[in-house]
Amino acid sequence: MATLDDPRTDSPARARLRAFLSSAQGRVAAATLAAILIHLVLATSGASDPWPDLPLYLVVAIGGLPLVWQVARGIVRREAGTDLLAGMSIVTAGALGEWLVAAIIVLMLAGGEALEEAASARASEVLDALAKRAPALAHRMTADGLADIPAADVEIGDLVVVLPHEICPVDGEVIDGHGTMDESYLTGEP
Repeated sequence: MATLDDPRTDSPARARLRAFLSSAQGRVAAATLAAILIHLVLATSGASDPWPDLPLYLVVAIGGLPLVWQVARGIVRREAGTDLLAGMSIVTAGALGEWLVAAIIVLMLAGGEALEEAASARASEVLDALAKRAPALAHRMTADGLADIPAADVEIGDLVVVLPHEICPVDGEVIDGHGTMDESYLTGEP
């Protein structure tokens, strides 16, 4: 049976889900979503108090209190950000007994942070792939013909030959010949 961690069944969607759930904030967001759904099922099934709100109490305590603590530390250091508004909203919703509202705010904050972490990780992977693709050698034109040199040793004014199907090792100006270049790795376009 295949699991979420099974690389044989790795699809792009599964990889994104794994990246989302690999962060603490992703797990908090998933737990909060589950708690909201449990709350809604219990509330609509006619369960007596306090059972419908119990999952919300838990996720607000687990996900919201650390956020409120972080916001309080930021206030002491005179660093206020958008989390300040979210922290105040969680405290206010809790004080008013609006646990569903507090849980939704925790979900929005934790989900946003997890998505930001996953996006940063994906961008880093793409940059790493681009760096790995960079050629190590360049073909410098000399009086004796072509000489293979490290790409880092190419200097301004050197004549470099790019052979068919090779990746261009340096920026430069085409002075002779013709061809096409795949710039999709640099521009992100398909």
